[in-house]
Amino acid sequence: MGLKRCQMGLPHNFSSADSLITIDLDAIAANWQTLDAMSGPNTLTAGVVKANAYGLGVDQVAPKLAAAGCRLFFVMSLDEGIALRQILDANGDHGMPIFCLSGMHLGQEDEFLIHRLVPVINDLTQLARLGMRAQSQNMPLPAALHIDTGMNRLGLNADETDWLIEHIGDDANALEGIEIAYLMSHLSSAEAPDDAANATQLRSFSDLRPFFGGIKASLANSGGVMLGSDYHFDMVRPGIALYGCHPADDGKKRTVVTSELRPVATELRPVATWDARILQLRRANLGEAVGYGGTHILTRDSLIATIGVGYADGYRRALGGIAFGDIGGHSAPIIGRISMDSMALDVTDVPEGVMQSAGGVRLIGDHYTVPMMAMDSGTISYEIMTSLGQRPHRNYIGNLHQAS
Repeated sequence: MGLKRCQMGLPHNFSSADSLITIDLDAIAANWQTLDAMSGPNTLTAGVVKANAYGLGVDQVAPKLAAAGCRLFFVMSLDEGIALRQILDANGDHGMPIFCLSGMHLGQEDEFLIHRLVPVINDLTQLARLGMRAQSQNMPLPAALHIDTGMNRLGLNADETDWLIEHIGDDANALEGIEIAYLMSHLSSAEAPDDAANATQLRSFSDLRPFFGGIKASLANSGGVMLGSDYHFDMVRPGIALYGCHPADDGKKRTVVTSELRPVATELRPVATWDARILQLRRANLGEAVGYGGTHILTRDSLIATIGVGYADGYRRALGGIAFGDIGGHSAPIIGRISMDSMALDVTDVPEGVMQSAGGVRLIGDHYTVPMMAMDSGTISYEIMTSLGQRPHRNYIGNLHQAS
C-alpha cells in the first residue's frame, strides 16, 4: 500500500482543526420531546444546559430546545446564566426563566436583576439576602427554594428547613418579598430505580410540601423522570438524558433492555460523534515499541496510523491500550500511551481499499459510545461529555442558523 496515497484519502470536514465533534441538535430536541412525553400535560420539562450544555455548546443547544418547546432552563452559576440570557435574547426568546442552581451570592444581586435570572436558594443567608433586596426594590423577586432531602450537597438542611417553616407567616415573615416559583429537592440515586433512597427522598419531599402551601414542586432529574409519575410533580429537570445517555447506562453492550435501564433507554437518540484526522501512516516491524515509554511492543509487522487527538482534547489517557477507533466499519485498536496531542492506532487489519479512502478515524459513535468510553475510563458519561476539549472543531446538524 502506498503511504502517500493513503494520506490523500477523502477528507472529513476538519477545517483547520485535527478533529471534529459532530452534534445532532435534532437528536437533542427529540430526546427532550421523549422525556417531556413521559410526564403529564401539567408538568413542565426544563432543559438543564449547565457546563456549556454538557460540553456540546449552549449557544446552539438552548435555542434548539426552545424551538422544540422547552420553556425554562437551568444552569449552575450566575456567569452561565448571563451567557444563556444573552443567547436566548439574541434568538428572540426573551421571556424564558433561567434558574441558577448555585444561588445568589454576596455582590451578585444587581446582576441577577439586570439579566432577569432566578436564583435557586440553598441556605437561609441567601434567602435573607434576596428578601432584603426585594424590600429595597419595593418589588417581589422570584426564586426557587432548594431543600435537601438526603443528598447532603446543596439546599436547606433539616434545621434550616424547620426554622423556615416555623417563621413562614409569623412576625419574622421569612419569605416576605420573595415569590417562590418552585420548591425543589434533588434525588441522589435516581439512576438506580431499586435504591431505597428514592422512596425515602420522595416521602420526605412530599411531607414538606404542605408547609409551603400551593407552591409548585420539582424533584426529578433525568433518572427521576424515568422513575414514574410519583416523582414528576410540576416540573422535571432532565440533564444527561437530553444528550443521549441514560443515567443508569454503565457502558456494557446489552442485547436486552433490562428493568434497570427501562424502555426509554432504546428511545434516546445518540447525539454526538467524534472523528480525528489521520496525521501520518507508518510501517513498523515486529518487536518495535510504540509511544512514550515503549509500553506497546508490536507482535507483528504493522501499519500504524497516528491521529490528531490526545488528552488535551479530552480523550482520556487511561484509554490507551483499551479503546478502539472505527475506520469504515473496521476496528482499529489504540496502542501505546495516549499523548497530549496524538495517539497511535493499529490499522494493519483495515483493508487497503478502506484505508485509501479514509481521511479520519471515528472515536465516538455507534461502535464506541460515550457510556462505553466512560466504563473503560472508570468514570461516568457526565464526566466524559463535560471534559470534551475546546480544540476539536464543532459541527452542528439541524442547527437553527447555518453558521456552525
